[in-house]
Amino acid sequence: MTSATLKTFKDYRAFDRLKDGRTALVRAIRPEDRCFLQEGMHHLSKQSLYFRFFIYKDTLSAKELEYFTNVDFVKHVALLAGFYEDGKFSPAGTARYIVSSEEKTPSAEFAVTVAEEYHSLGFGTILLKHLFEIARANGIKHCTALILPDNTKMLGLLTKCGYPVKSVLDHVGEWDVQLSLDQAP
Repeated sequence: MTSATLKTFKDYRAFDRLKDGRTALVRAIRPEDRCFLQEGMHHLSKQSLYFRFFIYKDTLSAKELEYFTNVDFVKHVALLAGFYEDGKFSPAGTARYIVSSEEKTPSAEFAVTVAEEYHSLGFGTILLKHLFEIARANGIKHCTALILPDNTKMLGLLTKCGYPVKSVLDHVGEWDVQLSLDQAP
Protein backbone atom coordinates (compact mmCIF):
# COMPACT_ATOMS: atom_id res chain seq x y z
CA MET A 1 0.00 0.00 0.00
CA THR A 2 1.53 3.28 -1.11
CA SER A 3 0.51 6.82 -0.25
CA ALA A 4 -0.81 7.16 -3.80
CA THR A 5 -3.35 4.37 -3.23
CA LEU A 6 -4.66 5.75 0.08
CA LYS A 7 -7.72 7.98 0.20
CA THR A 8 -7.47 11.33 1.92
CA PHE A 9 -10.22 12.34 4.31
CA LYS A 10 -9.13 15.94 4.99
CA ASP A 11 -12.67 17.13 4.19
CA TYR A 12 -14.44 14.37 6.13
CA ARG A 13 -17.77 15.45 7.61
CA ALA A 14 -20.59 13.23 8.86
CA PHE A 15 -23.51 13.35 11.25
CA ASP A 16 -24.49 10.70 13.76
CA ARG A 17 -27.04 10.32 16.53
CA LEU A 18 -26.09 10.49 20.23
CA LYS A 19 -27.80 8.35 22.88
CA ASP A 20 -29.84 11.36 24.03
CA GLY A 21 -31.15 12.00 20.50
CA ARG A 22 -28.98 15.01 19.66
CA THR A 23 -27.12 15.09 16.38
CA ALA A 24 -23.34 14.88 16.60
CA LEU A 25 -21.05 16.29 13.95
CA VAL A 26 -17.92 14.26 13.23
CA ARG A 27 -15.39 16.02 11.05
CA ALA A 28 -11.76 16.11 10.08
CA ILE A 29 -9.61 17.99 12.53
CA ARG A 30 -8.01 21.18 11.20
CA PRO A 31 -5.10 23.37 12.29
CA GLU A 32 -7.53 26.02 13.53
CA ASP A 33 -8.86 23.47 16.07
CA ARG A 34 -5.80 23.98 18.29
CA CYS A 35 -7.90 26.10 20.66
CA PHE A 36 -10.48 23.29 20.97
CA LEU A 37 -7.79 20.77 21.86
CA GLN A 38 -6.08 23.05 24.37
CA GLU A 39 -9.41 23.96 25.99
CA GLY A 40 -10.43 20.30 25.94
CA MET A 41 -7.55 19.46 28.26
CA HIS A 42 -9.40 21.43 30.97
CA HIS A 43 -12.46 19.23 30.46
CA LEU A 44 -10.67 16.00 31.32
CA SER A 45 -10.21 14.61 34.80
CA LYS A 46 -6.71 13.85 36.05
CA GLN A 47 -7.54 10.18 35.59
CA SER A 48 -8.71 10.67 31.99
CA LEU A 49 -5.57 12.67 31.20
CA TYR A 50 -3.44 9.89 32.65
CA PHE A 51 -5.37 7.22 30.71
CA ARG A 52 -4.82 9.16 27.47
CA PHE A 53 -1.20 10.27 27.84
CA PHE A 54 0.13 7.75 30.43
CA ILE A 55 1.48 10.75 32.39
CA TYR A 56 -0.18 13.58 34.27
CA LYS A 57 -0.34 16.73 32.18
CA ASP A 58 -2.87 19.53 31.93
CA THR A 59 -1.74 21.36 28.81
CA LEU A 60 -0.44 20.62 25.34
CA SER A 61 2.76 22.18 24.06
CA ALA A 62 2.80 24.18 20.82
CA LYS A 63 4.61 21.26 19.19
CA GLU A 64 1.94 18.79 20.36
CA LEU A 65 -0.87 21.05 19.16
CA GLU A 66 0.82 21.28 15.77
CA TYR A 67 1.20 17.50 15.60
CA PHE A 68 -2.38 16.80 16.73
CA THR A 69 -4.04 19.28 14.34
CA ASN A 70 -1.84 19.48 11.26
CA VAL A 71 -2.34 15.93 9.97
CA ASP A 72 -2.03 14.55 6.44
CA PHE A 73 -5.21 12.38 6.50
CA VAL A 74 -3.30 9.58 4.85
CA LYS A 75 -0.82 8.26 7.40
CA HIS A 76 -2.27 10.30 10.28
CA VAL A 77 -6.05 10.72 10.48
CA ALA A 78 -7.75 12.76 13.22
CA LEU A 79 -11.42 13.48 13.85
CA LEU A 80 -13.22 15.96 16.07
CA ALA A 81 -16.78 15.35 17.30
CA GLY A 82 -19.26 17.66 18.93
CA PHE A 83 -22.62 19.29 18.38
CA TYR A 84 -24.18 22.67 17.83
CA GLU A 85 -25.93 24.22 20.79
CA ASP A 86 -27.39 27.74 20.65
CA GLY A 87 -25.61 28.28 17.32
CA LYS A 88 -22.20 27.50 18.78
CA PHE A 89 -20.11 24.37 18.17
CA SER A 90 -19.33 22.46 21.35
CA PRO A 91 -16.45 20.01 20.83
CA ALA A 92 -16.75 16.83 22.84
CA GLY A 93 -13.96 14.50 21.76
CA THR A 94 -11.30 13.46 19.32
CA ALA A 95 -10.04 10.24 17.80
CA ARG A 96 -7.03 9.52 15.63
CA TYR A 97 -4.99 6.82 14.08
CA ILE A 98 -1.39 6.79 12.92
CA VAL A 99 -0.30 4.21 10.37
CA SER A 100 2.50 1.94 11.50
CA SER A 101 5.35 1.50 9.07
CA GLU A 102 6.77 -1.39 11.09
CA GLU A 103 4.02 -3.93 10.41
CA LYS A 104 3.83 -6.35 7.47
CA THR A 105 0.06 -5.91 7.08
CA PRO A 106 -1.42 -2.40 7.04
CA SER A 107 -2.09 -1.42 10.66
CA ALA A 108 -2.45 1.71 12.76
CA GLU A 109 -2.34 2.78 16.38
CA PHE A 110 -5.44 4.64 17.54
CA ALA A 111 -6.58 6.80 20.43
CA VAL A 112 -9.86 8.40 21.47
CA THR A 113 -10.60 11.07 24.08
CA VAL A 114 -13.97 12.41 25.24
CA ALA A 115 -14.48 15.35 27.62
CA GLU A 116 -15.83 14.36 31.03
CA GLU A 117 -19.17 16.14 30.66
CA TYR A 118 -19.90 14.17 27.48
CA HIS A 119 -19.13 10.67 28.77
CA SER A 120 -21.89 8.08 28.33
CA LEU A 121 -23.57 9.94 25.43
CA GLY A 122 -22.00 7.76 22.74
CA PHE A 123 -19.23 10.07 21.52
CA GLY A 124 -16.54 7.42 22.00
CA THR A 125 -18.57 4.87 20.04
CA ILE A 126 -19.33 7.35 17.26
CA LEU A 127 -15.73 8.54 16.97
CA LEU A 128 -14.38 5.00 16.77
CA LYS A 129 -17.04 3.98 14.25
CA HIS A 130 -16.06 6.78 11.88
CA LEU A 131 -12.33 6.37 12.51
CA PHE A 132 -12.45 2.64 11.78
CA GLU A 133 -14.56 3.20 8.65
CA ILE A 134 -11.86 5.55 7.34
CA ALA A 135 -9.15 3.07 8.31
CA ARG A 136 -10.95 0.26 6.45
CA ALA A 137 -11.38 2.49 3.38
CA ASN A 138 -7.61 2.96 3.43
CA GLY A 139 -6.89 -0.75 3.65
CA ILE A 140 -5.94 -0.81 7.33
CA LYS A 141 -6.39 -4.39 8.52
CA HIS A 142 -5.66 -3.94 12.24
CA CYS A 143 -5.88 -1.10 14.73
CA THR A 144 -3.97 -1.30 17.98
CA ALA A 145 -3.85 0.60 21.25
CA LEU A 146 -2.06 0.39 24.56
CA ILE A 147 -4.56 0.74 27.39
CA LEU A 148 -3.92 0.94 31.10
CA PRO A 149 -5.63 -1.86 33.09
CA ASP A 150 -7.68 0.63 35.15
CA ASN A 151 -9.18 2.16 31.99
CA THR A 152 -12.22 -0.11 32.11
CA LYS A 153 -14.43 2.31 30.15
CA MET A 154 -12.11 2.14 27.14
CA LEU A 155 -11.75 -1.63 27.40
CA GLY A 156 -15.56 -1.91 27.56
CA LEU A 157 -16.01 0.44 24.62
CA LEU A 158 -13.73 -1.67 22.47
CA THR A 159 -15.51 -4.92 23.30
CA LYS A 160 -18.79 -3.31 22.15
CA CYS A 161 -17.49 -1.76 18.92
CA GLY A 162 -18.34 -4.82 16.82
CA TYR A 163 -14.86 -5.76 15.61
CA PRO A 164 -12.99 -8.82 16.84
CA VAL A 165 -10.75 -7.75 19.74
CA LYS A 166 -7.65 -9.49 21.02
CA SER A 167 -6.06 -8.22 24.25
CA VAL A 168 -2.75 -9.24 25.79
CA LEU A 169 -1.38 -7.90 29.06
CA ASP A 170 2.21 -6.93 28.23
CA HIS A 171 5.29 -7.11 30.45
CA VAL A 172 4.81 -3.56 31.84
CA GLY A 173 1.17 -4.14 32.80
CA GLU A 174 -0.57 -2.41 29.88
CA TRP A 175 -3.20 -4.01 27.69
CA ASP A 176 -2.00 -4.35 24.12
CA VAL A 177 -5.32 -4.36 22.28
CA GLN A 178 -5.69 -5.31 18.62
CA LEU A 179 -8.87 -4.93 16.59
CA SER A 180 -9.28 -6.78 13.33
CA LEU A 181 -10.93 -4.53 10.74
CA ASP A 182 -11.16 -7.17 8.01
CA GLN A 183 -14.96 -7.19 8.11
CA ALA A 184 -17.50 -4.53 8.97
CA PRO A 185 -19.22 -5.06 12.33
